[in-house]
Amino acid sequence: MSAIRPWGQAKLAGGHAAAIVVLGDLLVCAALLLASIGVIGTEPTIREEETAAWQSAGQLYFAWLVIGATSFALLRLPKALLAHVSTMLLSPMALFVLLLLLASAFG
Repeated sequence: MSAIRPWGQAKLAGGHAAAIVVLGDLLVCAALLLASIGVIGTEPTIREEETAAWQSAGQLYFAWLVIGATSFALLRLPKALLAHVSTMLLSPMALFVLLLLLASAFG
């Protein structure tokens, strides 16, 4: 009976962490997108600067994905791990679709 109780408490504790993880991941993805197109930081003026901005944003994105997934796996927070991986994989697609919709509406 006592072996089941800590696992149940850990599962409940992961729910609050998962919500915080989703919010943090959304902020990181949005900030990396804005930095890669020049809204945050210096705006790329030539093609090489634009390529470098996208590459550095991509490296930071994948580093955040891998380090977060590894951390949540080691901390045994399965809800936070699932929330992190799904948010990091789905939010760039959602932001891209949103940008396409905004470009078609105003373009």
